[in-house]
Amino acid sequence: MEALTSSGMGAMTMGGGDMMKMMMGGRPSFNATTRQLDLRLQSPGTAPSPSAEHRIPPGLAMGAALPLKSTGFGPAEPPQWTQEAFPELKGRMLIYRGCAESAGAGQPEVISLQGLLPEQRRQAMQAMKQMASMPWAGGSSGTTGRWPDNEETRGVPPQASLVGNHLVASNYAPEILFQVDGGHDFLAPVSLTSTASGGAQRLNWQTVPTALGYQAMATGMGRQEGDIVIWTSSEAPWGDSTVPGDLRAPEAARLVQRNVLLAPERTSCTVSTEAMAAMRTAMVTFTAYGDTLMLSSPQGAPAWRLSLERRSTATRPLGEGMEMFDPGPGDEKEEPAEKGGGFNLFRLF
Repeated sequence: MEALTSSGMGAMTMGGGDMMKMMMGGRPSFNATTRQLDLRLQSPGTAPSPSAEHRIPPGLAMGAALPLKSTGFGPAEPPQWTQEAFPELKGRMLIYRGCAESAGAGQPEVISLQGLLPEQRRQAMQAMKQMASMPWAGGSSGTTGRWPDNEETRGVPPQASLVGNHLVASNYAPEILFQVDGGHDFLAPVSLTSTASGGAQRLNWQTVPTALGYQAMATGMGRQEGDIVIWTSSEAPWGDSTVPGDLRAPEAARLVQRNVLLAPERTSCTVSTEAMAAMRTAMVTFTAYGDTLMLSSPQGAPAWRLSLERRSTATRPLGEGMEMFDPGPGDEKEEPAEKGGGFNLFRLF
C-alpha cells in the first residue's frame, strides 16, 4: 500500500482542475491538496477466475470495499536489452547541495552525461535485466491485483482516513487482516512557500505531524544547452542521498544524522544563490516521509507480508518561473510570456 498526500502542482496534476486552468492561461492555486492510495496484491497463487477486494474502514468514505483488478501471469521469455535501446546523452548534470545561502566548497558536482555514457548504458541494462527477473516479468507464475487500475482513476476524499480494520480477501492469496493506527494514517499536507533572499530562495514550511524527516529537491534546465541543474537539501554526496521507499524510524534517524534528511522539527531551508543562478527555470519538490507500517501473518497462519508506505509532497515553480504563475496581490494583468522565455513546465525535462 502507498498513501500519498500531494499539494501544489502535484495536486493539480492529480486533480486536473487547476492544471487545466493553468494550461488555459489562468492562475492556479498552490493551496490545492489531494490524496492518493495505491494498492497492490502480489501472490504466487493462481485461480481460474482471479478476484480480490480490499475491505476498508468507514473513515475512508469510499464504500465498503475497493475492487482489486486481478490478472494472472505465467512464465515468459525475458526481454533482451541492448545498448541501442538507450539514446546517446549530451550535456552535464550540475549538482548543488545543502541549505546555506551560498554553495559550499566543491560545488557544483559536475557529471558529464556524454562522458559517462558507456557506464550509464551498462547500469541501465543491468537495471532492466533485474526488472525482467522479477516474478511478474517472466520465469514464474502468479497473480496480481491492483487498485486503481488503468481504467479507474477514482479519487480519495480529502479528509479520508486509513485508521481502522482492513481485510484483503481473494481466491488466490491468504486472507490478510490488519489494523492501521493513527500514527500510520495519511500524512498532513505540506504547506510550502518560497521567498527571495538576495539571489537565493528560502523555503519555509510547517512541520508535518508524525513525519520522520524531510527532503527537498529543485530541478531545472541550465544556462548552457543540454545542462540539467539539481539542488538538494541533502548535504551528502549525490550517490548517498537516496531515501528508501519503505523508510522506518531507525533508518530515518540515521539519515537525519548524516544530513541526508532534514530533521522533523525543521521548518526552513535555502536554495543557494549559485544554484538559482545556474537554472533558467526551476521546479522544487518537497517530501515529508512517514514511518512505513510493516506487518506479517501470525505464527502458524498462511504466510503474508504487508507494507504501507506514506509520504506527503508539495511541488511548485521556483524563482523567476513563479512570477508567471503566482503574481503579487493586486496584479490582475496577465501578460503572455515572451517567445522562448518564461516558465514552461513541459520544457523542464
